[in-house]
Amino acid sequence: MAVVTDWPALDAFDDGLTDATRGWADRLGWPVDVAWLIGKATAPFWSAAAVGVVVLILWRYRYRAAAGLLALSAIAGVTTSEIMKRAIGRTRPPGAEEFQSDMSRSFPSGHSMAGIYLYVATGLVLIHLGTTRGVRWLVLLGRTLVVLGPAIGVSRLILGVHWPSDILAGWALGSVVLLAAALILWWPVDRGWRQADAEAGATPPAPPGAGTTPAAPGR
Repeated sequence: MAVVTDWPALDAFDDGLTDATRGWADRLGWPVDVAWLIGKATAPFWSAAAVGVVVLILWRYRYRAAAGLLALSAIAGVTTSEIMKRAIGRTRPPGAEEFQSDMSRSFPSGHSMAGIYLYVATGLVLIHLGTTRGVRWLVLLGRTLVVLGPAIGVSRLILGVHWPSDILAGWALGSVVLLAAALILWWPVDRGWRQADAEAGATPPAPPGAGTTPAAPGR
């Protein structure tokens, strides 16, 4: 509502933080280069392709609820982002044309949203999978993605292609999408790890004392 009604306090916040961040980044130079690389590497096409591969792998190994969680989060996130961008039509900050051709779809930040509903979502699934399976590199990869997710939004601020409120809204909306998907599918995800182990032939450890023959009573 603050964005739609051009709330003066929000405009002042956006203008002040944008000017400060861009001035700092332009003076150093390298933050802009790093932010540009992050933006290219996390472009929607490559992000969707990478998550698609993860979904297929999870499905192949019978972690179908986890695959469904990522797929649901991605579809809901893209749909929400596109609807809001088209409905609001907010203009990007001055100078954004250097890195962005579409200047009329600033709110919310799609990259910031994807950082949550794609990267953080995938990271949480990998952390859970790596923990339950005892695979340390999956846990490390998952933690890396959880950190990278919000950093994508910061990179958009450094480039000056979004207002700060676009990025805050992207984080918030991405979190809502991920939370909704998790509320629907996280319990099946947790159950799915155990089901996949059972189908692979894993058996739970026997309880203490199980499988032993009672000693014959003494005479």
